[in-house]
Amino acid sequence: MRILIVSDFFVPHYNGGGERRYFEIARRLVRRGHEVDVISMRIHGVPDHEEIEGIHVHHVGPRIRKPPIRKPLDFMRFMLAVFLWICRNDYDIIDAQTYSPLLPSLLAARLRGIPMVATIHDVSSSNGDQWLQSSGLASILERILMRLPYDGVITVSRSTASALMELYGRSPEGIHIIPNGVDLELIDSTSPTNGEYIIFVGRLAPHKHVDHLIEVFKALGTEFPNLKLEIIGDGVDRTRLKRMVDEYGISARVSFHHNLSYREVISRIKGARVLVLPSTREGFGMVLAEANACSVPVVAYRSGGVVEVINDGENGFLVEPCDRDSLKEKIRLILKNDDIRVNMGKKGRERIEKYFLWDILVNSLENIYKNLANKITK
Repeated sequence: MRILIVSDFFVPHYNGGGERRYFEIARRLVRRGHEVDVISMRIHGVPDHEEIEGIHVHHVGPRIRKPPIRKPLDFMRFMLAVFLWICRNDYDIIDAQTYSPLLPSLLAARLRGIPMVATIHDVSSSNGDQWLQSSGLASILERILMRLPYDGVITVSRSTASALMELYGRSPEGIHIIPNGVDLELIDSTSPTNGEYIIFVGRLAPHKHVDHLIEVFKALGTEFPNLKLEIIGDGVDRTRLKRMVDEYGISARVSFHHNLSYREVISRIKGARVLVLPSTREGFGMVLAEANACSVPVVAYRSGGVVEVINDGENGFLVEPCDRDSLKEKIRLILKNDDIRVNMGKKGRERIEKYFLWDILVNSLENIYKNLANKITK
């Protein structure tokens, strides 16, 4: 099959969860004999065409200096470039990721008679946790995009699938749940970073509530004076969070990192005592699976697809959203009890090996692509 993936960005230039997912899927599809193209935004200093593990990555539209930061005009220029690219090229199926790739991919796919699936990681309208700064506009766009007549929708959790049906009236027959996975080969070949620390990995956006973690970390300082906090990621909240750390007088024990390679991120996760994800909106929470694959337990707010990765008390602890006292106590329990920490890490690894391996997940995705392509061409 000739497959097109449409995403705002792609690895290694941006290592978001969606971009990492597409990379892991695409390289496995190439190994199976498929031809895979990716179109994403141009980036300063990056050639317009790259070949990454057999994947043909074409950068089109505006040239971005610092992904994922873009101006409104950048989105419009990219959407036009996506539409024109599809109109000029032949594919058996198109898989486009939320948000800006969806509409131009659908319009061009309809014009060309190519089947198109939308990959939707999560929705925000159900709880107001919108990741875009222009939350009012984003909410309107989401209501439109989630209702468009795609040939199929792929999502990462039962939670997001339910939201699409309840909020936007999508038929369950057209929704396919393919969760995120992990690359055990890479994880097992990566050495852990040394140190006594807890870790957060993710976008520094308001709904991730990294400020809650910083508050909890400060409160734990008396009992764990040598403990450090590693915060890996970038986003609109970065300046506020760094100011908060300075005001609390804990800057010597808190480190911020961004622009790390994926292997460097895994190395830091692997060396952590516990990974914490105090997010109130998660379609899946890929970093939770990555931590468990590293045999590291997690503490997370009970939200969205998080509950499909973590069994409370088995491979981590789930805390009610915004309950900072409980968040602190669960982190403290893991830090104080090595038996709990090691056992949770072991159970987490077993769960990953059973449910969240990319090779198994790509089997299902490949069948979806083939069935949709055959259905449209009949």
